[in-house]
Amino acid sequence: MSPVNDPAPRDEAVVLSAKWLTAVLEDGHPGVVASGARVVERLETVATKIRFHVDYTQSAQAPAALCAKGYFNPVHTRFGRTEAEFYRLAAQELPVRTPPCVYAGIDDRTGHSVVLMHDLIAAGAQFLDPRVAYDIERAAATLDQLAALHAATWSGARPALDALFQPRLVSLSGHLSPGQLQELLNDGRAQELSAPARRAERILAAMTAMDRLRPRSPSCLVHGDLHTGNIYYLPDGSAGLIDWQVVQLGVWALDVGYHLATVLDPGDLADHESALLDHYLDRLAARGVTPPDRERAWWMYRAYLPYGLFLWSMTRAVDRPIIEHLTGRLARAVERHHSLDLLGV
Repeated sequence: MSPVNDPAPRDEAVVLSAKWLTAVLEDGHPGVVASGARVVERLETVATKIRFHVDYTQSAQAPAALCAKGYFNPVHTRFGRTEAEFYRLAAQELPVRTPPCVYAGIDDRTGHSVVLMHDLIAAGAQFLDPRVAYDIERAAATLDQLAALHAATWSGARPALDALFQPRLVSLSGHLSPGQLQELLNDGRAQELSAPARRAERILAAMTAMDRLRPRSPSCLVHGDLHTGNIYYLPDGSAGLIDWQVVQLGVWALDVGYHLATVLDPGDLADHESALLDHYLDRLAARGVTPPDRERAWWMYRAYLPYGLFLWSMTRAVDRPIIEHLTGRLARAVERHHSLDLLGV
C-alpha cells in the first residue's frame, strides 16, 4: 500500500521507511526526499514512541530528529485517534506549549493513528518521571499552561473544538464493570482509601455526578491526564504538555485538581493548594475570562478530585510503582477533602 493510501500504518517498519517518510513530510517540506531512518530509542507502554534520526537525499529543511507515536504492538486495541485529532486540528491554534508536530494521520478504516513530532530530547528537553518530586513554583507554571488552554476554549469560545472533543466522563467510566473496578481497587493500589471509599460503586457514581455538574459550570477543553510524566521542560525552563489522549470538553476543576494532587507531595499540596487555586483563577482573569466565584471554585476543586482517582484505579498497562504512586496521592487528596461526600455518592 502506498504511503498516500496508508496514513497511519500499524507496522512501525513502514513508518520508518524512506518512502513513507518522504510522502508525509513532503506537504510541509516540498521537495524533501528521505533516504532512511536510524532508531535512537524505543519506548513502549500502551502506545509506542520511537525516537529516530532521518537521513535525507534532499532535506528541504525538514527536521533531522523526529519521534513517532503509534500503537504498533498488535496486542493493543487503543489507537489514539483523539490525540492525533488534537495535533492535527487544535494544537497550532491554542496558546499551550506542545511538541511541534510535523504530521498526524488517522486510518479511518482501523482508527489507528500515527503522530510525528520533533524529537525534543535531541533539542535538550527534559521529560520527567511521573514520580519525580515537583516544587510549588513548577506547579504554578504548569497551572499557567492549563489556564491558557482553558481560557482559550472557555464557555464555547471555539465551538468547532467543542464538537470534536466530546465530554468523556461517562464513556471512560463505562470501560469497566463495577466488579472489574472493585478487583483493581482491592489489588493493593488503593490502600490510602478508607474501606467506605474503596467501593467501585461509589467511584463510578462519582464519575456520573461530576458529569452532571458539567452543564452548571463553564465548559472548556481539558487535558485530562496532567501528571508529572506528561510534562516536559525546554532548556530555557519553560514547560510544555504531552500525551493528549484524553483531551475532552469538561470543567476546569478536573484538570486543576488532578494536576496538583499528582505532582505535589501530599504535605505540600495541603499547605499550598488554596494559594495555587488563587493563582490559577488569577491567570484565567488575566486572559480575559471571568473566573468562577472563589467559594464555588474551592468546592469544585475538591469535588472533581475523584476523576483522577478513577483514572488510576482502572489503569493496568503502566508500571506498577507508578500506578501505586499516583493512585496513592489521589486517594489521600480525595479522603482529606471528603470528595465523595461532596458529590453525594
